[in-house]
Order: sequence, then C-alpha cells, then structure tokens
Amino acid sequence: MGHLVRGCLRACLHLEFYETLTNAEIRVYKVLPEADELHIEKGKLVILSSKTVIQKTKHLIGSGYTDDEGNYNIPLSDRYGSGPLEIDVVVSDKGKSKKATHTVQFTLRRLNPVWRKNQEDKEFIFNYSFNFKFWNQVRTELDIWTIIGHIRSKEDHNTPVKGVTVAAFDTDWINDDFLGSALTDSKGQFRIDYKGLDFKQTFLSPMIRVETPISSIPGPGVYFKIYSSEGVLLYEEDRNKGKTQERKNIPRCFDIDLYI
Repeated sequence: MGHLVRGCLRACLHLEFYETLTNAEIRVYKVLPEADELHIEKGKLVILSSKTVIQKTKHLIGSGYTDDEGNYNIPLSDRYGSGPLEIDVVVSDKGKSKKATHTVQFTLRRLNPVWRKNQEDKEFIFNYSFNFKFWNQVRTELDIWTIIGHIRSKEDHNTPVKGVTVAAFDTDWINDDFLGSALTDSKGQFRIDYKGLDFKQTFLSPMIRVETPISSIPGPGVYFKIYSSEGVLLYEEDRNKGKTQERKNIPRCFDIDLYI
C-alpha cells in the first residue's frame, strides 16, 4: 500500500480576494531522525539557497504540480515508510511571457502526517491558505504586480459589463508604458498581471538612478482604456489621471471599479 499526499493551496491577494496557486511545484521530503529542528518564523518568507535545495534532493520522495484550481496530488516513493515529512513550495514569475525568469523555493511545513486508508493507498490531506503578509513577500521577491477590478454599467453602478477588454497604462516621463490587458468575465471582473520592469525601464527619469534598487521604486501611475469585443473604444481616461493622488504610485495589488 502506497502513500499519497494531496491538498489545495491558495493565497490572499487583496482583502477578501484569494487566488489559487496554479502550476506551483510541491516537493515532499522525508525528514531523518537526526535532522536539525526546523524553525520557521511565522509570517516571514525564508527563501532556500541553491546549496540547500541541492542538499535536500537526496531526501526527496515525491513532487508534483498544482492544477488550475490549486489542487495537488503526489504519490510518495517506496523509500518512505513512516515518519515526519517536509513540504516545500516552488513558485516562479511565469506570467504573460510564458517563461519564468526567477524561481523561489521555501519550506511550507514540517509535520507528522496522520494517514488515512482509502481503497488503494494511505493518504494525507494538507490544505493551506497563505495570508496576505506572507504572499506579498513572495510577490515582491518575484516582482509581480496585479490590477483587479470590475467593469459595471454607469446607469446603475451595479450591472456587470462582460466581454470587454480593459487595458492599463502607466503615465511616464517620456512614453507611457502599456502594463497589460484583460477580458472581463460574466461578473464584469478582470485581472491584469504585470512585472515591475514593465514600468521601471524609464532610465531617463530624473527620479531613477542606475544604482536604485528595483524594489525601492514606487508603483506606477495608472489610467485605463476599455474596448468592445469588436475593438471599438468605449471608455478612455486622460493620461493625467495617472498623476492624481488616488492613481499614482499604486500598491502591488490595486483594486478598482470602472463604470461605462
């Protein structure tokens, strides 16, 4: 009878808005009796060095990826018989470019699983939800930014507008930066993910010097355009909107509702 570890992972992106961890790699390690005690400071992201990751490889007994709903299902190697496990998560900045440029691995938990028998295997279910503080550290490390929101009718400020394309721009010193675009769903909701480099490449800006750390540069100043499914411009904000107090230097996750 084999062993199976399965569960679901999600993370708090903004207030009550949660996202599922899609295509995250889950690595399960066997913990040896002589292993040092693991100390994980609550709420703090501790990225494992490449040296540590390599050293842990010999204890790896299972790995797999989360699906679109954040679910994972990992059969363990026959080398595992019993005892504590260590679960690591590997996430990357893979986004609209479809190519990861940066990956981080961190230990989620070390625990003593309580195995339950199913028809063929013993299984251990481990679901986890990352809080906002922790997940924001991960997103900062990966330089991921997000705009979420809803498009609603200006007539009643309630009826969702579905099937329109929302495009976001950063008001820049020289040329405005295109941050990304997204299609609204049946609820009028949209989500645009972008990288800090999408708006931090303005090397001519007098506020930015070559030696300035990317993480210390403030967020973009955003304005929006909305197009119909046929490409007709339905809504357009003046670029100076991105210079207003409520739109400049927006946080890593920015929530907004627009009405057309």
